[in-house]
Amino acid sequence: MTRLTIRRGGTRRLRATLYADLAAGDRRDLTGLSALVVDQSPNIEVPAVTIRSPPNLGEIEVLWTDEQTAHLKPGAGRVWLSIGLENGEGEREVLPVFTFDVV
Repeated sequence: MTRLTIRRGGTRRLRATLYADLAAGDRRDLTGLSALVVDQSPNIEVPAVTIRSPPNLGEIEVLWTDEQTAHLKPGAGRVWLSIGLENGEGEREVLPVFTFDVV
């Protein structure tokens, strides 16, 4: 699980690297896949989720804008997000849950 603070009324960007083999440092090639929000906490709007270029570096980016975080109440607890990857045939893989503290 990943924890990151989301400040009320502030842009928050998360970049995560996906590894095919973490011990060897081999990044996963995300070519031909799309990133999507599978499930999320109801108290924040859906962020933009993208695979960063070049996709062979295995990086995804999650972005909430100022407007999306403005209504969050300080100390509201945690916001969580499940992200998935989908190929052209509609096969889906769900990534681990990311958890964010709201302050």
